[in-house]
Amino acid sequence: MKLLTYCVDSFKKFLSQRLTVLGLLLVFPNILFSQEMLGIVNSNYAGISGAMINPANTVASPLYIDINWFSLDLFLENNYIYMAKNEYRFKRFFSSSSPFPTHGVDNNLIMYDNYTHTDKKAYLNIRLMTPSFSINIGKHSFGLVTGVRTAMSVRNVPYDIAKFGYEQLFYPPQYGINYVDNRNMRIAELSWAEIGFNYSYVIKQQSLDYWTAGITVKDLQGIAGGYMYSTNIDYVMLDKDTLIIRNMNGGAGYSLPVNYNGTSVNTNPIFKGKGIGVDIGMLYEKKKRSIPKEKIKKLCAQTYVPYKYKFGFSLLDIGRIKFTQNAQKLAFDNVSSYWPDLSKTTFTSLNSFTSHLSNRFYGDSTKLVTGNTISVMLPTALSIQADLNYYNNWYVNGTLVYPIQFSKTGIVRPMIVALTPRYETAIFEASIPFSIYDWTKPRLGLSARFRGFFVGTEKLGGFFHFSDFTGIDFYAGLKLSLRKGNCRGKVNQSCGIQEYKGFRKKDKEKKPKKLRRPLTLFK
Repeated sequence: MKLLTYCVDSFKKFLSQRLTVLGLLLVFPNILFSQEMLGIVNSNYAGISGAMINPANTVASPLYIDINWFSLDLFLENNYIYMAKNEYRFKRFFSSSSPFPTHGVDNNLIMYDNYTHTDKKAYLNIRLMTPSFSINIGKHSFGLVTGVRTAMSVRNVPYDIAKFGYEQLFYPPQYGINYVDNRNMRIAELSWAEIGFNYSYVIKQQSLDYWTAGITVKDLQGIAGGYMYSTNIDYVMLDKDTLIIRNMNGGAGYSLPVNYNGTSVNTNPIFKGKGIGVDIGMLYEKKKRSIPKEKIKKLCAQTYVPYKYKFGFSLLDIGRIKFTQNAQKLAFDNVSSYWPDLSKTTFTSLNSFTSHLSNRFYGDSTKLVTGNTISVMLPTALSIQADLNYYNNWYVNGTLVYPIQFSKTGIVRPMIVALTPRYETAIFEASIPFSIYDWTKPRLGLSARFRGFFVGTEKLGGFFHFSDFTGIDFYAGLKLSLRKGNCRGKVNQSCGIQEYKGFRKKDKEKKPKKLRRPLTLFK
């Protein structure tokens, strides 16, 4: 239990430092994406953003150039701590004159806990993407994606451990109870920078059938990472000061931007790990008319043919980051311990904490640390998308995102299934995503786009106090997009069909030539 308390305190300090860095980054033109951004990634005008849900989308886009300049988003959801709906006001996040009400023994808590016997879980996803672009040339599309991301997942945490953590070990109703938890508890966090290349290609184009495939390969530079898992824990908390661990199996690892022998920040080097990430996908469209074969003389003159419906599937975030700098790997192999005076034990550094744990479990201050490299898996997922153009500019989209876990040291992406009706034109777009989050939570969202500016949320209730506040989702952005068939300047034979609609052909009438009078020498 002291392990959980110390990790929570360390994470608070680390999060405070991370938010300071985040505030500095937001001063510059960056792009921050949430969990899935259903209101924009499935749009026909998503451009390079569409590669986030399926890398095959870019070549099928009605845009021949798309540049993503700026956007901002935050996603957080959990099923344990919350703000009561009668106390929550979104504007209080930005106001010092109207703070959130507090409660608790020390009157220092603004959150309540959901004390039920269900497992506790949470997910945080932040994505900062510096300006990225895609360009379409006939059957090919090329793109560059760069950015910084942070993801954290908490899964299968037993309610009793969550309660002791929330109450800081002081919860007498759970004292003296022998808890045996075999729930495969998983906690993982990862922060990294990435630069990637997106390529998509039209693999088949016949009559009304249109097939594309795409891939995004990313070089990953790890900033920080960590994990903790257990396969079983058998323990009794006698009181706030006495813990008996009868048996425990699990592991932990971390590579953090802190000095392990003190409390100072350690950013040398900034990147402490490396890895490769891959997204792959395929897309099928049933076009409304046959696609003309054309030679590309000007990018703007390319023809875009709309579809009746389309289907796609993709595998997202395949890969991992291996940390070799400032990393420690811990192993709890069939250990047990009797720990008195628990609440009075203090630590001055992370190394002093691990040494104390090692003495408690193994009787040796060094045996707990088993290595100096760790690996954390990306939040891998399978996604299936379907989109129907059922009337003029009206569409309806269905999206499934299902997590795939390759390792117990990886981040687990929540499951989402969504149905999103939308109205879409090149100038204006609006959609209302309805989604089921992690099989349990229905959510209603709203998003809109005007030319290159978009704003939206997948959880509209997070801005109101209709129900208890358990998380928030918000995104907004600015981009520059150039449409196929929309050339400027002089019209020539290389322009597409759309350009001719804006111009009139002026047929010059040929005037009959005047007949010269014949030269007459004689009358």
